[in-house]
Amino acid sequence: MGLFNKLFGASGDKDDVYEDDNYINTIVDHSKDEPLGISNKNLIYAGYSELGGYYYIQTYIIGQLKVKTKTGAKLHIEGDNYSFKLNSDMTELESESADRFKGYVTKIDFEIEKEAVDKISKSTIKTLTFTTKKDKVIFTKYKSQ
Repeated sequence: MGLFNKLFGASGDKDDVYEDDNYINTIVDHSKDEPLGISNKNLIYAGYSELGGYYYIQTYIIGQLKVKTKTGAKLHIEGDNYSFKLNSDMTELESESADRFKGYVTKIDFEIEKEAVDKISKSTIKTLTFTTKKDKVIFTKYKSQ
Protein backbone atom coordinates (compact mmCIF):
# COMPACT_ATOMS: atom_id res chain seq x y z
CA MET A 1 0.00 0.00 0.00
CA GLY A 2 2.90 2.36 0.72
CA LEU A 3 4.09 2.14 -2.90
CA PHE A 4 0.73 3.32 -4.23
CA ASN A 5 0.70 6.24 -1.79
CA LYS A 6 4.16 7.27 -2.97
CA LEU A 7 3.20 7.04 -6.64
CA PHE A 8 -0.28 8.50 -6.55
CA GLY A 9 -0.48 10.22 -3.17
CA ALA A 10 -2.66 9.15 -0.29
CA SER A 11 -6.27 10.21 -0.52
CA GLY A 12 -5.72 12.39 2.55
CA ASP A 13 -2.69 14.17 1.05
CA LYS A 14 -3.67 17.56 -0.31
CA ASP A 15 -1.62 20.63 -0.95
CA ASP A 16 -2.36 23.30 1.65
CA VAL A 17 -3.29 25.79 -1.05
CA TYR A 18 -6.37 23.73 -1.98
CA GLU A 19 -7.60 23.89 1.60
CA ASP A 20 -6.91 27.60 2.02
CA ASP A 21 -10.18 29.54 2.04
CA ASN A 22 -8.19 32.68 1.26
CA TYR A 23 -6.68 31.32 -1.97
CA ILE A 24 -8.76 33.57 -4.22
CA ASN A 25 -8.19 36.59 -1.94
CA THR A 26 -4.44 36.00 -2.14
CA ILE A 27 -4.58 36.26 -5.94
CA VAL A 28 -6.79 39.38 -5.84
CA ASP A 29 -4.50 41.05 -3.30
CA HIS A 30 -1.50 40.58 -5.60
CA SER A 31 -3.27 42.07 -8.61
CA LYS A 32 -3.53 45.74 -9.48
CA ASP A 33 -6.73 45.09 -11.47
CA GLU A 34 -10.09 43.73 -10.37
CA PRO A 35 -11.09 40.38 -11.90
CA LEU A 36 -14.16 40.08 -14.08
CA GLY A 37 -15.28 36.70 -12.76
CA ILE A 38 -14.71 34.17 -10.02
CA SER A 39 -15.10 30.40 -9.79
CA ASN A 40 -14.28 27.96 -7.02
CA LYS A 41 -10.48 28.13 -7.42
CA ASN A 42 -9.96 30.48 -10.39
CA LEU A 43 -10.28 34.12 -11.38
CA ILE A 44 -10.74 35.50 -14.88
CA TYR A 45 -9.44 38.90 -15.95
CA ALA A 46 -10.53 40.32 -19.30
CA GLY A 47 -10.08 43.30 -21.58
CA TYR A 48 -10.79 44.29 -25.18
CA SER A 49 -8.31 44.74 -27.95
CA GLU A 50 -8.58 45.76 -31.60
CA LEU A 51 -6.01 44.91 -34.21
CA GLY A 52 -6.48 45.76 -37.87
CA GLY A 53 -10.25 45.91 -37.62
CA TYR A 54 -10.53 42.62 -35.71
CA TYR A 55 -11.71 42.60 -32.11
CA TYR A 56 -10.58 40.30 -29.32
CA ILE A 57 -11.35 39.69 -25.70
CA GLN A 58 -8.03 39.06 -24.00
CA THR A 59 -8.42 36.83 -20.95
CA TYR A 60 -6.18 35.64 -18.17
CA ILE A 61 -7.37 32.80 -15.99
CA ILE A 62 -5.38 32.52 -12.76
CA GLY A 63 -5.79 29.68 -10.29
CA GLN A 64 -5.94 25.90 -10.30
CA LEU A 65 -7.04 25.45 -13.94
CA LYS A 66 -4.30 23.76 -15.96
CA VAL A 67 -4.98 23.68 -19.70
CA LYS A 68 -3.08 21.94 -22.45
CA THR A 69 -5.03 21.50 -25.67
CA LYS A 70 -4.68 21.54 -29.42
CA THR A 71 -8.42 21.95 -30.04
CA GLY A 72 -8.90 25.49 -28.73
CA ALA A 73 -11.34 26.85 -26.17
CA LYS A 74 -14.73 28.51 -26.03
CA LEU A 75 -16.05 31.30 -23.85
CA HIS A 76 -19.80 31.64 -23.39
CA ILE A 77 -20.78 35.04 -22.01
CA GLU A 78 -24.27 35.26 -20.53
CA GLY A 79 -25.62 38.66 -19.61
CA ASP A 80 -28.76 40.73 -19.31
CA ASN A 81 -30.51 40.33 -22.68
CA TYR A 82 -27.48 38.88 -24.50
CA SER A 83 -25.53 35.68 -24.91
CA PHE A 84 -22.32 35.23 -26.91
CA LYS A 85 -20.32 32.11 -27.71
CA LEU A 86 -16.75 33.01 -28.58
CA ASN A 87 -13.95 30.85 -30.00
CA SER A 88 -10.30 31.20 -29.07
CA ASP A 89 -8.17 32.73 -31.79
CA MET A 90 -5.63 29.89 -31.49
CA THR A 91 -6.24 26.17 -31.15
CA GLU A 92 -3.05 25.31 -29.30
CA LEU A 93 -3.18 26.52 -25.68
CA GLU A 94 -1.12 25.77 -22.59
CA SER A 95 -1.16 27.13 -19.05
CA GLU A 96 2.00 28.47 -17.47
CA SER A 97 3.05 27.78 -13.92
CA ALA A 98 2.42 30.55 -11.38
CA ASP A 99 4.59 29.49 -8.47
CA ARG A 100 3.57 32.47 -6.36
CA PHE A 101 -0.01 31.16 -6.24
CA LYS A 102 0.80 27.44 -6.48
CA GLY A 103 -1.34 27.45 -9.59
CA TYR A 104 -1.40 28.41 -13.24
CA VAL A 105 -1.94 31.34 -15.59
CA THR A 106 -3.78 30.71 -18.83
CA LYS A 107 -3.80 33.53 -21.41
CA ILE A 108 -6.37 33.18 -24.17
CA ASP A 109 -7.66 35.64 -26.76
CA PHE A 110 -11.21 35.17 -28.06
CA GLU A 111 -12.48 36.57 -31.34
CA ILE A 112 -15.50 38.88 -31.02
CA GLU A 113 -17.56 41.10 -33.31
CA LYS A 114 -17.60 44.88 -32.80
CA GLU A 115 -21.38 44.82 -32.15
CA ALA A 116 -20.85 42.30 -29.35
CA VAL A 117 -18.13 44.44 -27.78
CA ASP A 118 -20.58 47.35 -27.62
CA LYS A 119 -23.26 45.23 -25.88
CA ILE A 120 -21.10 43.66 -23.17
CA SER A 121 -20.54 45.57 -19.96
CA LYS A 122 -19.29 44.38 -16.60
CA SER A 123 -22.46 45.53 -14.86
CA THR A 124 -24.67 43.32 -17.04
CA ILE A 125 -22.60 40.11 -17.15
CA LYS A 126 -24.10 37.19 -15.23
CA THR A 127 -21.78 34.26 -16.04
CA LEU A 128 -18.81 33.34 -18.17
CA THR A 129 -18.35 29.67 -19.04
CA PHE A 130 -14.91 28.59 -20.20
CA THR A 131 -14.68 25.20 -21.93
CA THR A 132 -12.09 23.04 -23.61
CA LYS A 133 -12.34 19.42 -24.63
CA LYS A 134 -11.49 18.36 -21.04
CA ASP A 135 -12.32 21.38 -18.86
CA LYS A 136 -15.36 23.43 -17.96
CA VAL A 137 -15.19 26.35 -15.53
CA ILE A 138 -18.16 28.58 -14.74
CA PHE A 139 -17.35 32.07 -13.53
CA THR A 140 -19.82 34.38 -11.85
CA LYS A 141 -19.38 38.14 -11.78
CA TYR A 142 -16.77 39.18 -9.22
CA LYS A 143 -18.08 41.55 -6.56
CA SER A 144 -15.64 43.72 -4.65
CA GLN A 145 -15.64 43.32 -0.93
